[in-house]
Amino acid sequence: MNDQPVPKERDIGPETSEVRKETFASSLVHGPDLVLTVIILAFCGLVYYWTSEFEEVPQLLAQNLPPEWFPQLLLWTIIVLTLSLPFEHLFLKAGKKELDEDRKAKVQPIAIITALLLFGIVVMFETLGTIISMILVCILLPPLWGERRLKMIFSFAIIFPSTVAFVFSNLLKVYFEPGILALLLP
Repeated sequence: MNDQPVPKERDIGPETSEVRKETFASSLVHGPDLVLTVIILAFCGLVYYWTSEFEEVPQLLAQNLPPEWFPQLLLWTIIVLTLSLPFEHLFLKAGKKELDEDRKAKVQPIAIITALLLFGIVVMFETLGTIISMILVCILLPPLWGERRLKMIFSFAIIFPSTVAFVFSNLLKVYFEPGILALLLP
């Protein structure tokens, strides 16, 4: 006879005629997040392929970084963060239940307005240029999100884009699209 105890399965959810049993694999990975992870990884793979097809920059025009470097770095960051997505419920006290309840809430209108504002700036980016686009985002987003201190908004709109422009232009030697600033500056 076999004296080893039979491992018990845990019941999850209410008792029904068909009692659902949680298996090891299903307790480790959250199903909806796994589907989302696969979709995001497929998108990242496609975009990574597109970045590998960028034209070679002539040596005379080459900067310190090849044109595909930043998009690929961004994609790798997204990939690393995405790989943790199916396991997010393991870090919550209530686990999958809390995660699913939080996701039942509707997307707030402010999120849609923010996305539309950023999309509009991206569409106008070539005309506006990098610096003006950063300044616009820094001026328009804080009031949209409820910030009312104009002194703070304008300080942020000057200091943040200036710092980013200095670091990328002077230290990393990255070219910024001038946009309409090219018409204003000699």
